[in-house]
Amino acid sequence: MIPNNFIEYYGDQTRWFLGEVVKVKDDPLKLGRVKVKVFGVYDDIDDAHLPWAQIVVPVTQGVHEGKGQYLGILVGTQVFGIFLDGQNSQLPMVIGTVPKEGDANPKADANYPTNKVYETETGHYKEYDDTAGAERIKEAHTSGTYYEMQADGSIVTFITKDSYSIVLGDESVTIAGKVTINVGGDVDLTAGGTVSINAKNLKLNS
Repeated sequence: MIPNNFIEYYGDQTRWFLGEVVKVKDDPLKLGRVKVKVFGVYDDIDDAHLPWAQIVVPVTQGVHEGKGQYLGILVGTQVFGIFLDGQNSQLPMVIGTVPKEGDANPKADANYPTNKVYETETGHYKEYDDTAGAERIKEAHTSGTYYEMQADGSIVTFITKDSYSIVLGDESVTIAGKVTINVGGDVDLTAGGTVSINAKNLKLNS
């Protein structure tokens, strides 16, 4: 038989809630916990005095001993959950988020709902677009640097500053089509061994 003082933990007196995240930083346990202004319960409580709400992580994340992903809820997110201590309402646990009006990402508007967009606070974003005939994957940095895999299999890379490639082993490049290289400045080629150029026709213009 379940003791009476345990009943509220077993769901007999479970209280569901809807609220808004007001703080995600400074969790002393660094577990992704958040402070939630629970509608109708915590309305008159200062944010500083709100309890830390535990979060439920999807089974596909598998958080354990520092591995996995448990961060991601943003301030202003509308969430729902339960109070683990029933009517005492001091142990909130966030089970999920509830998108509200104004949360739509403009990048997904044109191809909604087939274009799935993930964007961070500073503007980094990923797009997985399943629109028929326009399937693509794009990943972009807030600086404007991005790469995009297009529907026909082409890849476009745009870099707003410098690019470095370091290969500690061998590298082989095979190109079946035409190659055009345009360089606005000087070109330095340094080799520790032999440089061989094989061509049907070789033309050098100065």
